[in-house]
Amino acid sequence: MNYKLSHYTVSTQVSEDKYTIFSTRSCKVLLLQKENFDFLIEGDFDKIDADIKNQLITALILVPSFEDELMEIVEENKMMISSNDVLYQVIQPSSNCQLGCDYCGQQHTKNDLQAKDYEKLIERLKHKLSLKDYKALFIGWFGGEPLMSLHTLRKVSEKLKEITSDLGIDYGAKMTTNGLALKKNIFLELVNQHHVGAIEITLDGTAEFHDKRRFVKSGENSFDLIFKNLVDIFSIENYKELGVKISIRCNVDKSNYQSVVPLLQLMSEHGFQDKISHFYVAPIHSWGNEAHLVSLEKEVFSEKEVEWIIEQYRYGFSPSILPQRNHEVCMITNPDAELIDAYGNIYNCTEVSYVPSYEETAHKLGNIKDIEVNQKFSTLHLQDWNDIVLTNQEGYPCYTCKMFPVCGGGCPKSWEEGIVACPANKFNIQDKLAINYIIQEKGTEYLIS
Repeated sequence: MNYKLSHYTVSTQVSEDKYTIFSTRSCKVLLLQKENFDFLIEGDFDKIDADIKNQLITALILVPSFEDELMEIVEENKMMISSNDVLYQVIQPSSNCQLGCDYCGQQHTKNDLQAKDYEKLIERLKHKLSLKDYKALFIGWFGGEPLMSLHTLRKVSEKLKEITSDLGIDYGAKMTTNGLALKKNIFLELVNQHHVGAIEITLDGTAEFHDKRRFVKSGENSFDLIFKNLVDIFSIENYKELGVKISIRCNVDKSNYQSVVPLLQLMSEHGFQDKISHFYVAPIHSWGNEAHLVSLEKEVFSEKEVEWIIEQYRYGFSPSILPQRNHEVCMITNPDAELIDAYGNIYNCTEVSYVPSYEETAHKLGNIKDIEVNQKFSTLHLQDWNDIVLTNQEGYPCYTCKMFPVCGGGCPKSWEEGIVACPANKFNIQDKLAINYIIQEKGTEYLIS
């Protein structure tokens, strides 16, 4: 069979006579001597050692010459989406939030998801579960701030556990919370009673930076309260046995990116590196507003991200380095995944609810009050994202990008709005390959020395 070098490869020289090459299709990394690397780049595949050539083929670095790689990637994405046996539903029990974050585009009100609406949602979920051989129902508790309506969460959670138990399928949940109300007893209730297995909390740097942007609407600072909640949770005697994954996200723009390293140092001093599942830094993005305009330029953020990865190792954290294959970029591509907000509105995206500028857009599918429980929405906005990429539509540059298999295109909504959605990996993947090589070959001590 004739082969070609896959378009979806990235390489970097790691020593005088060695190169690493990474397949964004298989996410495998191979270390090649310069001679074999030169043969590979020049297309002299028959001169490559037979065992190494077989490894290159297995890693999808060499692919059949006739293969339409983008078509293969898109078809894999579609197959994984269609064969997904976990029904995903995002629920926003409250439209309220204690914080007044300066970059948030949501409009918060004192509304909770009403019983008549969540009862109908549960019937809708039961119907969906009957249509396919689902193995599990998975809930994403989101906000506003989901803990602002804990009483609703409790009622809905109990009913969801009942229907999954009756159907003999698994039930699980995750939560995105600001952490302000996440007291130790609430945490234990969420984990033990409501099957919340993953929690994400935002800390935008140390108190000096965080409190300027994630302040309580009543005027109080929020950092110390959130941090104390985490310290209390991590002090639970059997914390690790609970198996819950707590991740910490740090949102940055030009005003607070200097706070990342001090935050890592503070968390390290309190032993967080042995408790959290991961820490990551995210650039501020548009949320129906112009927040992205004060974000770091993508190239600058990407350079900083590499520094932050190294600093994480310095402080004992274990950051992920290389990206993984991404078959489902977000819920927007999944025809069965929906979000319901506190008003009963149904969306196909987590970035649009409670944001006035999206109220009358195609992202709003309807309202639970106005539809039948078996309603199937015929046209879901941007659900055909993979086809948009495949057909090379204007304004969506993923058609030629080597990183498409691992980023999935980033945020389809952002591209539609004319905002570049490329992740940092596109700009710093070679540096990450070098870091990965150093850790694999020489260890983290060499990296941070």
